[in-house]
Amino acid sequence: MSDRSAILGAIRAATRACEVPASQIASEAATLVAEATVVQPKFGGVSLVERFVSKASSERVTATVSRVDTMAEVPASVADYLNQRDQRMQLAVQPTVKLEQLDWAGFERLDDLADDGGVAVTLAEYGIAETGSVVFRSAADAPVLLTFLPLIHIVVLQASTILAYPEDLWSHLGGADAPQSRALTLVTGTSGTADIEAINVRGAHGPRSMHIVLVTE
Repeated sequence: MSDRSAILGAIRAATRACEVPASQIASEAATLVAEATVVQPKFGGVSLVERFVSKASSERVTATVSRVDTMAEVPASVADYLNQRDQRMQLAVQPTVKLEQLDWAGFERLDDLADDGGVAVTLAEYGIAETGSVVFRSAADAPVLLTFLPLIHIVVLQASTILAYPEDLWSHLGGADAPQSRALTLVTGTSGTADIEAINVRGAHGPRSMHIVLVTE
């Protein structure tokens, strides 16, 4: 027996697919999709907001979270965060009405971000409590680059938009026949990689820091 035959024989002997018919695997997969509650974790009585904060600020997701009561308090919270990090009061703000109508006096507003740098403030459409993710859809007032290009990504999230599970998101997007944005992005914390020598590096493919300003109202 050749080495190749020996290796392939070992793989065939070890694989479950040899023992389980493909039709059974397909049936089991369909059951999991149809009954999402079978695999969805329970939150142990914790509220959606507390679950979201716990996951978003966990060691794996690595975002930070501050809380304010109203949208009007967002600029002050952003200023506090930048001061704590000795950052300049210079940022790009997503051109959406809810952010544009806030008082950004004291900040230098930028139209564009420098490559691989800068601070952007964006408004998440939804949050996902299970994973600590935030959801963005591209639009004329929601340019995609503000989500991926900045070194520091500051996300404004209204607590009322936090959903329990990723599966809950789809019904809020209007269904399969509704017009959709060109890009739908679920962002879970900062960009990271350990591809080189298993050393964890943040900011390799996107923002190095993510801060979420959670608005109670």
